[in-house]
Amino acid sequence: MRSYKLIVDGFSGLAVLLLSFYLHVSSMKMALYLSFVLFYLTLLICMEFFSRYQLLLQLGLFILLIVSFPLGLTYYCLLFPSMLLTFLRQEEQAFSWRKLTILSILGVLPLILEHDDWFQLIYMFFLLGTIFVQFLLVKTTIQLTRKEREVERLRIKAGKLREQLDMLEAQRLEDKYFIQLEERNALSHRIHDELGHSLSGGLIQLEAAKLILQKDSQKAEELLTNAIQINQAGIESIRETLKEIKPPQESLGVTRLKQELKQFEMDYHIRSFLEARGVLEKITPPIWHCLQQNLTEGLTNILKHAEPVKVSVRLVVLNKFIRFEIQNDGKAPEQFTKSLGLVGMEERAAKLGGSVTFRAKNGFLVTTVIPIQ
Repeated sequence: MRSYKLIVDGFSGLAVLLLSFYLHVSSMKMALYLSFVLFYLTLLICMEFFSRYQLLLQLGLFILLIVSFPLGLTYYCLLFPSMLLTFLRQEEQAFSWRKLTILSILGVLPLILEHDDWFQLIYMFFLLGTIFVQFLLVKTTIQLTRKEREVERLRIKAGKLREQLDMLEAQRLEDKYFIQLEERNALSHRIHDELGHSLSGGLIQLEAAKLILQKDSQKAEELLTNAIQINQAGIESIRETLKEIKPPQESLGVTRLKQELKQFEMDYHIRSFLEARGVLEKITPPIWHCLQQNLTEGLTNILKHAEPVKVSVRLVVLNKFIRFEIQNDGKAPEQFTKSLGLVGMEERAAKLGGSVTFRAKNGFLVTTVIPIQ
């Protein structure tokens, strides 16, 4: 049952009351009719709020229909179509031909039994209104049912996608773990094959030199020289290994910038993008540190003042200098004053011979320029 169904019934009762005054109905009939209307509306309100007693209340409504029909056909049946609609239709049930047939037969019956012209005219008005309301209710029910099915379908689809995402994440972590194991295993073998052999060979040479040092100093000197060369080769092998397993400095710098932007996007739901162009190998560790610190300060100021939808970071390495831009599409300050954080950005760039500029351009743009030494 819907709340506006009560409003329809209430206006039906009010209309019948006004018509009864116009037709000069006796006070006894009027009191009897109003008592049925009040009882009927009471049952409807109870059905609206007390779902536990739906069956009992529906039975009372049915008895009211049966009793009111013969007692005062001319006047009571004016409310009959609306009462019948409430009894036959429940919210959780869809359209039914059986209900439509019953409604049609019982709805036309008063026209057959009562031949008064005024009654037939007024009754037809209410009957057509009831049919119209029923049509709206059925249409609304169908639309709600379709939306509920669509929501359920999307919920199931989202659940499956979430499961697939979890499986992919678990697979990624597993692959990452096995890759790390393979890298450690390869590093272990390399250390054993190269460094282990070098150290063992050098140790053997040293022990041999110690044994013959008193007897043959010239031979011992040769063994010591060989041991030194073997150890130097081992040290060089260690350096080469470390160079291979250590990622390039430019890769570390870009990765840190990407991680900070990704974390910023996850925490504050602001889309963030990074574009890096040029020969990144020219950027030294002090410059990377300056850029990262300026990015952190720039993002902090964006959160405080800009309220943006998107943040774009652009890193360009040119022949003579590095250009680092932080752009947001939020609101630009009406009166720009440098805070301590912005002054700190300028000081960091100045230590490296660079500068920082601030400009309102489609939001706000912070540009750091640092020369390449």
